[in-house]
Amino acid sequence: MGKIESIKSYDGQVLDNIFFRPMLTGKSAEELGIKVMYNVPIPTTLHFWKRNGDVLNKYKSGTWSGGAPATKYQKTIKLDKVKAEMAYSADDYFSTVYELITCRPDVNLDDLSGTELEEAETSLFRASIAESIRATMWYGDAEREGGLGTFDGFVKRICADVNGGSEMAQVAFSPQVDDYEWAEELLKRMWDNSSEELRALRSEGNLAFFVSSDIYNTYEESLNAVAIEAAYLAKQAGREGLYYRGIPLVDVQMNSYNEMAANLPHSFAILTDRRNLALAVNTSDFPGTEVRMWYNPDQMENRQRAIFMAGCDYLMPELVTFAVGIPLKDLWSNFDNGSFVIQAEVAEEEAWIRELKLYANNSYGELEIDGENVDMSEGIVDESFSLSSFSKAWLEVVTTDGYTFKYDL
Repeated sequence: MGKIESIKSYDGQVLDNIFFRPMLTGKSAEELGIKVMYNVPIPTTLHFWKRNGDVLNKYKSGTWSGGAPATKYQKTIKLDKVKAEMAYSADDYFSTVYELITCRPDVNLDDLSGTELEEAETSLFRASIAESIRATMWYGDAEREGGLGTFDGFVKRICADVNGGSEMAQVAFSPQVDDYEWAEELLKRMWDNSSEELRALRSEGNLAFFVSSDIYNTYEESLNAVAIEAAYLAKQAGREGLYYRGIPLVDVQMNSYNEMAANLPHSFAILTDRRNLALAVNTSDFPGTEVRMWYNPDQMENRQRAIFMAGCDYLMPELVTFAVGIPLKDLWSNFDNGSFVIQAEVAEEEAWIRELKLYANNSYGELEIDGENVDMSEGIVDESFSLSSFSKAWLEVVTTDGYTFKYDL
């Protein structure tokens, strides 16, 4: 088997036009479903214009009573310098690159060079970088050692802000194993709990539910169960996309990264305006940015390296409704004869819960159970607590990172 020894180095305008722009603009950017800010001058600033109030005035000749301009909100996106590196054995690299262009009739195995080779190598590396950026955008944690640790993603930022007293609407839910209706009920709860500002933006067509795969798949199953001909046909032919009240659902497809992001919730949904979330990538405003591909004869490896800046953030918390899945299976609670009983099974694959605390009010609205620890050490929750009467109860779920989410029972 041959080897590929040609050196390719991109920087400046070539780096922009050949490597990054095809990945971060056009259809590729649209598939992410959010605002992509590519090579916006540093500091990169996310903008959002809020609707004006009443701008009408009674007509009076010869007077000027101009109202205040539209309110503009801004937030600077922190960009971190990142480096992507990959190495292949010479034989593996040759066969992988050749496979990408083997269907072309003009490829000469003895002279694998020129634009075909360059495009194949570039596509291979670009696809890896694009997926890493997408995954880090959701599950990134700059404090994490190892994978997805280059910059903070949306999930970590939102979790931190929910606990920081922001104006963000929050919903906690417990996914059910044998019930398909919970996903639709969750979407309804998110919509009902959203701010008036967020719901008013539905007519502009930019709202979206960004959901984990379990929510997306369960909601699709609930649609398949509808006993009408259209649902039957869609079940066979598939659906191009799912919608709730005309708002599209976007499957973030992060299941393969759950083990890497063990400190963050794996079942979640975000309802927001697409323009409120932004991914920023910059390859032009600082020295050292490059993409290089070369052959290392000492190790008999083909190596690829890219250096650039990336980051993501959202702007307005009041335009976000965040739902987090509490990994308790078959959660059940009941008050009977002076005893409040709670039962559940803790999902073994979810390691991000540190502790559960139970709160309950009696019929007078007084807090009678105040943060009692619920034992889940054996993977089973089965406890009872004394309570004179009952009006309301809830769990506080504390994660390994110290985030707290309230789940109403």
